[in-house]
Amino acid sequence: MCCSENIDLSFSSSNLICNSGIQDCRIRPDGHFWISQTQNGEVQEGICDVCFDGIEIKEGWRKKKNTNEKMEEVFKCRGCSGLWHQCCSFFYGEPEEFMCRNCAPESYKLVLDASGSSPDSNFIEERINGFLENALERNQEFQKISVRTYYNPEDGVETEELVPPSWKQKFIRKYGNVIKFASRAIHVFQQQDGVDQIFFSIFASEYRNPVGDGKSWMVIDCLDSVKLFQPASLRTQIYQELILSYFHLARSMGFLDSYLWADPPVQGDDYIFNIKPANQQSPTQPILENWYLKVMEKGKSDEIIKEFRSFSKEKELKKYKKPTDVPMFRKSLWPPLMCSYDVVGKPQKLWKSISVEWDGHGSDNWFIEFNEVEQDEQLEEMGQERFHPILMNKEEILYRCLEKNWQFNNPRRARFASVGLINLM
Repeated sequence: MCCSENIDLSFSSSNLICNSGIQDCRIRPDGHFWISQTQNGEVQEGICDVCFDGIEIKEGWRKKKNTNEKMEEVFKCRGCSGLWHQCCSFFYGEPEEFMCRNCAPESYKLVLDASGSSPDSNFIEERINGFLENALERNQEFQKISVRTYYNPEDGVETEELVPPSWKQKFIRKYGNVIKFASRAIHVFQQQDGVDQIFFSIFASEYRNPVGDGKSWMVIDCLDSVKLFQPASLRTQIYQELILSYFHLARSMGFLDSYLWADPPVQGDDYIFNIKPANQQSPTQPILENWYLKVMEKGKSDEIIKEFRSFSKEKELKKYKKPTDVPMFRKSLWPPLMCSYDVVGKPQKLWKSISVEWDGHGSDNWFIEFNEVEQDEQLEEMGQERFHPILMNKEEILYRCLEKNWQFNNPRRARFASVGLINLM
């Protein structure tokens, strides 16, 4: 057998959205839920037990349990007849075609090679490995970090799809019919036991002078991590240094402004990585806000960040008086909030209506100014397209992981999932 571990071969299940209409309500793994008897197929709109109790008419519903019915397979090698757990094998083909790593070592790629690197990935990789080497204690092993990036220079969103309808024409006059930006995905791996294990990803949008005022913005849309980086004592510092490395990269490309929103997921939800370790808890709102404040404070001490201001301070400084005064970014806080308060035909009401959110969201999103730095000589190469239909899109990564049962809840399965992603590169 491939290993001596007493392994549970069942796959875990994820949170399901409760379709009762209650925001952030979830059907937890192994929890019960109810679906209409008319629904068929794998994707079913369920209602959790608690919300189902509030339904008056309970006929025509059946009870289910949120479990993953698929099991990890055991493969038999065609060469030596050895038995291998699916996730120990690093084999992604049909079971009857399986040849183990002992019999066909040339068929397996467990680490990233140099062919996938790029100037921006090298920029972050050199900085983060230097930080790691300096931070390690004498008895701690250096395990190399590798970075891979993907970039789409021609992305955008229709302005009318992002902004409140009653203010559509005013926003179009400011931004044009399309708000253009470039998309960048940053994936970070650490080599552990001969395998490059993914542990951190950033998805960002880069807006170069979107309204013609000379300001170019870099906005982190989403980031996610897997609690498997080693040594664990440096995990938080490495996460924060990776964000600052991207900030440093952005300003070297001429982006001197940034926007950041602390938006923690619902406990148990996955942004990018499917099924995290049981001891990895999602941060609360106050904890995440404090975490980002520490990142920005360190950015100031490292002279990457010139200044950062909360929304409430920015609103006071810039004297915001109307919706179009607030910068609009895809997947940021204010566009959906404005749309939720908008009343078609009554544009004059929006600013007053949304003012109830000023206090609640005054300190959970920030405007950041970077110190200027000489632009990188490889700037043009950093702006060349490196598109990937899956790895550029967090929803596509999560869907692929769900579809293939690539899970990250322990090192063995996380490495199998990581090599699956490497094989897509």
